[in-house]
Amino acid sequence: MQKKNTFLLFFIVFADMMGFSVIFPLFPETIKFFMQVGGDPFFDLLYSFAEALGGEAKPQYIIILFGGILGSIYSILQFIFSPVWGKMSDHYGRRKILLFTSLGNFLGYLVWFFSTSFSLFVLSRVITGAMGGNISVASAAMADSTSREDRAKGMGMIGAGIGLGFIFGPTLGGVLSGVEVGDWFPLLSGYGLTIFSSSALVSIIVALVNLFLVFFVFKESLPDFEKLKSERNIHPFLDLFHIGYRGLLFVSFIYLAFIFSFSGFEFSLNFFLNETLEFTPKEIGFTFLYIGAIIIFIQGGVIRRISGKVAEVKIALTGVVFLVFGYIGLIFLANPSFAWGLFPSLGLLAIGSALLHPSLSSMASLGSSPEEQGKNLGIFRSFGSLGRAISPLSFALVYFGYGEYAVFIVALGISLLFGLVLRYYYR
Repeated sequence: MQKKNTFLLFFIVFADMMGFSVIFPLFPETIKFFMQVGGDPFFDLLYSFAEALGGEAKPQYIIILFGGILGSIYSILQFIFSPVWGKMSDHYGRRKILLFTSLGNFLGYLVWFFSTSFSLFVLSRVITGAMGGNISVASAAMADSTSREDRAKGMGMIGAGIGLGFIFGPTLGGVLSGVEVGDWFPLLSGYGLTIFSSSALVSIIVALVNLFLVFFVFKESLPDFEKLKSERNIHPFLDLFHIGYRGLLFVSFIYLAFIFSFSGFEFSLNFFLNETLEFTPKEIGFTFLYIGAIIIFIQGGVIRRISGKVAEVKIALTGVVFLVFGYIGLIFLANPSFAWGLFPSLGLLAIGSALLHPSLSSMASLGSSPEEQGKNLGIFRSFGSLGRAISPLSFALVYFGYGEYAVFIVALGISLLFGLVLRYYYR
């Protein structure tokens, strides 16, 4: 049962990340599409805000700012709901919460499929963002299903699922960017299909398969005696100073800094490739395929081999070193006239990310008692969601005001800072 569950948990986070990332290569073209369509009051309001920040002088940056707002909306909802779903899974069980969030994701992607207006598109991101907090539940279920010695290996599988979704999402989004769904299904042609309906259809299918597997195959991983009877507050964040594992806050703040800087890099990379290096959506998709393949190799292979043999903090610090050299490579070796350093630099960044995700997750899990796994991992993931929530808009403003290379410099500085703090704390 545990082996079957670990595979299903791998697929759950894969499906969530694929649905989240399939739009990455489409962000620039999606914003351009809604700019051409017009007539949406919410879009007009945001457009006026972008112009007030200087968009009239730099019209191409309006697209970047819009992308930042949309990316932040999704992750703000993850920040709010990650600890809620994690805590509720401690009380009601992992399976019931995963069923609910999987159904929500399916409905959110369905709204995206028919999003002919900007407001509908935003609504779809709101729904899937709220339901995307279920990665904390999947992490808690993985902790239920693995021993302490295999915890990093289990979290590596969660990370591998995220990495695999990160491969297929942007790749399929880019490859399908020019496909007309109406050519496949003529009966749907009259229902307001858009340039991204083909990508949304892939997310719908994966979400439906995910829902089916959770309903029919997944077995509850949390024994009845471990379910919590009561809690002090509705939202677990209000219990931050009443948790049993005091080191959770430190690990969570490190995770926030890492996710904030790396997500800002990921977000900005789409526009850097599109605007600066003139990559097409397909080329952007294949670039993310390259990054995701490396993440899968590290988390599905290397982490599994060193789990239990190398301390989690050493794995995390090694990841920081790879991040630092990756950002330095982007700053000095990736530009239109001298672009050969782009892919080696992205490779270093992918390795660093692949090492940090499971090692920090394992550190958060190992210090938590069995009855607080869901809540504590929900809090931990929520810190990551907070970083992911504020990074797109923050880095969009940096990109907007100072250019693309300033983004890489900021990410480098943050990585150096949290790396030094981590080293000092665990020396």
